[in-house]
Amino acid sequence: MKSCHKILQTTGIAIFIALPYVSANAQYNQSISVEGKYVPEIFHIDRINTLPRQYKFTLETNPLNYDSKSVPANFQPRLLPMAATGWRDTRICPDTRGYLDLGLGSWLNSTLSAGYRFVDNEATKAGAWIQHNSTSLWKPKLENGNPDTRQYRYDETIGIYASHDFNGAGTLQASASWHLGNFNYYAFAPEWESGDSGKSRTAPTQTLNDISAKIDWLSPVKTDAINWYAGIGARYFGYRRFYNQYTNPATGQPDLYSQQGNRETDINIKAGFQFPTAEKSLIGLDVKGDILIYAGEKDIDYREYPVYSLMNFPYYSPDNYALFTLTPYYRFAKERLLVRIGADIDLAFNAGHSSDRYSAFHIAPDVKLDFEASPVNFYLHVLGGSKLHTLASNYELDYYQGGLIYNTRPVYIPLDGQLGVSFGPFSGFKAGAEFAFRIARGEYLGGWYQASMNRFGKAFGSLPEKDYQYGNLQDLVYDFDSSYTTNMHGFSIGASLSYDLGKIFKITAKGNYQPQNGKTGYFNGYDRPRWILGLTAESNPWRRLKLSASYNYRGVRTIYTKAMFDGGLNLDDTVIAGMRLPDITTLNFGASYGISENFDVWVQADNLLNRHTELLPDLPQQGVRIYGGVSLKF
Repeated sequence: MKSCHKILQTTGIAIFIALPYVSANAQYNQSISVEGKYVPEIFHIDRINTLPRQYKFTLETNPLNYDSKSVPANFQPRLLPMAATGWRDTRICPDTRGYLDLGLGSWLNSTLSAGYRFVDNEATKAGAWIQHNSTSLWKPKLENGNPDTRQYRYDETIGIYASHDFNGAGTLQASASWHLGNFNYYAFAPEWESGDSGKSRTAPTQTLNDISAKIDWLSPVKTDAINWYAGIGARYFGYRRFYNQYTNPATGQPDLYSQQGNRETDINIKAGFQFPTAEKSLIGLDVKGDILIYAGEKDIDYREYPVYSLMNFPYYSPDNYALFTLTPYYRFAKERLLVRIGADIDLAFNAGHSSDRYSAFHIAPDVKLDFEASPVNFYLHVLGGSKLHTLASNYELDYYQGGLIYNTRPVYIPLDGQLGVSFGPFSGFKAGAEFAFRIARGEYLGGWYQASMNRFGKAFGSLPEKDYQYGNLQDLVYDFDSSYTTNMHGFSIGASLSYDLGKIFKITAKGNYQPQNGKTGYFNGYDRPRWILGLTAESNPWRRLKLSASYNYRGVRTIYTKAMFDGGLNLDDTVIAGMRLPDITTLNFGASYGISENFDVWVQADNLLNRHTELLPDLPQQGVRIYGGVSLKF
């Protein structure tokens, strides 16, 4: 089987990424945003995804930086994200036009990936792909839950893509996908009061629809002419229902109330140009915008419903709003030096709740300095800007989030700085180190929805472990909604080390230290780990045999929330309470054997330590998972 190699020439180094629950044997399409002459191609050959598991977080860092035009990649991660391709990494691209991958494992975990390029020539590419993931047999052990409740989750995605090069005049690209998710809040375990039958009702179910489409035009990259690009897209993301507990006035018992979930449509546009001012310098302007349109039930009059919520959460459909960003910049490149000086200018219209509007104007730096003195390379990035808070972005942090969004106020990041250095490769070794510091205004806490349904709004026995002003709040309650925010600032220290002996052996270690203490911290997920570590090892001892193993750790995790007293007494916004979560440690192993050039059989064993650690409160995970499958390329 022939291979094609794309060497990514970049003046930066990869931001260090640590992913828990990484499949040891999985092969993926990767999604990156690039700034450079290299425009990534889609090769829908390898498995896009593996079996259902808890979500993998990545550190919130910036895209890799390349040496010329700023052009977003023409595809998005499917269901679960993968790390971006690293500095000077090689992508091996099989030349077959189609692929089929099937897998089945314990607890009826299953996966199906298939794709085919119907048109594949120098000027035109067009194809389609599908992705199925499901699990349906595992029964979580819950203190007050229904012992017959099984976790089930089905994710089905279908996509199409096409691109055409108009004889060097430019390239037109288009793609569309539809992701349908159906699942239950499997850990639902309400605390029924005395007098009830003692039987927990069936866990509530949920359906989500995630539909997106976009079209882009890219001019050819020239050093002596204006380069430009433009694109428009739309993404619909919506939930079928939203659930909340209330006290039934007829029985005096907790009951479950549901209403229509929010539906979100994001119309996004982008455009930009670069105008050369000299042989090695240029000026440019990037423009992007998002217009958010919401549907769902508006504010509900509580007098119409027998609902009493300890969280006092208003049933609400957000206002429509828009956010546009202008990024003018000057770029200079000379030999091994790349300098970019610019600023992000954000213009917001109607963003945020009516009582908490996002101001119309924000500005943040967009400055990059990269110096390549191989085998030693340096970079300094001083960035910032506004980060949208949407149903879709919340889903990426918490698959089991609630079906409503209360506040659409963007997160303002006045400073997001990174300073890094890399060494190598030399004699098979590569190493890197990075220091990052970020200031965020209005970072969302979130991550409490499943727990709120289980506890009827009451705190866990161990919550709060610590409170930052008021001592022990025994009657503290928490809110499932992600509308509560806090201002944060914190730093991250990252390091990576790898040794590559080619097919014989390759090992990579990555880690980040990010202290977390309420308002102090570098946001890295709702569970806010202090340590994120990852270790992977690969070997190809024989031509057709591949082995891999991985170990991942998210340590010293704490989930935070705004403090409230039972009965609805809200404390001021400066009070944050935290609950310590167990560390997550996973050990995975995988092996594949090639029966022929285009036909492989594979086995995979995940979570060999048999940990049921909850990523978020009241969401226990499956233990040891063993799978097997076949892969065919044609």
